[in-house]
Amino acid sequence: MEENVSTPHTQLNSSTINESFDNGQSDHHNITEGRHHADSMTQQTSLMGYTPQTSHTIVIPPSAAIPTFNGNISENPRQFLIRVKEYAETINHWNDQALLNGISQFLRETALEWYCQLRTSNRRPQTWTEFIGIFLNQFNSPMRRARQEQHWKNCKQEENETINEFIVRLRTLWQEQKLNENKDDLIRHLMCKMRNNLLTMIGVSRCGSLDEIIIEAQKIEE
Repeated sequence: MEENVSTPHTQLNSSTINESFDNGQSDHHNITEGRHHADSMTQQTSLMGYTPQTSHTIVIPPSAAIPTFNGNISENPRQFLIRVKEYAETINHWNDQALLNGISQFLRETALEWYCQLRTSNRRPQTWTEFIGIFLNQFNSPMRRARQEQHWKNCKQEENETINEFIVRLRTLWQEQKLNENKDDLIRHLMCKMRNNLLTMIGVSRCGSLDEIIIEAQKIEE
C-alpha cells in the first residue's frame, strides 16, 4: 500500500500556493475596494456640486433681443438710443467710443444706408454725443414730431387698458414730448388722462406719489 507522505518540500509548496492564493485574493480585494472608493468619491463630488474641471459659459443673447433701427417714421429714435446704449454696456461692455465704432451693427435698411453715406462722405461723427445729435436730426423729423404730438394729445386710458399698461404707454410719449418736465408733471398728466370712473374711485389725493396712485388703481381693478 502506498501512503501519502508529506515531505517538507511538499508542505512548503502547499504553503506557498496558499499564501499566493491569499495574496491574490487580497490584491483583488484591494483593487475592488479602491474602485468602490473612487466611485464613492465621484458620487460624493457630484452630490456636493463640484466638477473636476471648471468651465466658462458664454451667454449669446437671442437675435430678437438686439435693438435695431430701420429708420421708419413709426419707430422711436430716442428709445432706440437708450436701448442700444444699455445693450452695449451690459452685453458687450462697451464704452461710448466702442459703441460709436460699432453702431452700424444695429442699423438696418434706411438707417444703415444713411450711416454708410456719412462714412463715404467723411461726415462720420467723432463722438457718441455728436452721433446722437445728427441721428435725431435725421430721424426725428418735423413730420414725425407732429405725429407724436397728436398721439400725445389723444392719449387717454382705454376702457380695457390696465393702469400698468397705460402708464407705460403714457410715459413713453411723455419722455419724448415733454423733455423738460419732471415726475410731478407726469402725475398731473396721469390724473388728467386716466379713465374718469377710475379717477373718482382712487382714494389718493393729487399730491400723492406716482407709486401710490398706481397701487390704488390696481386695488380698484382687482
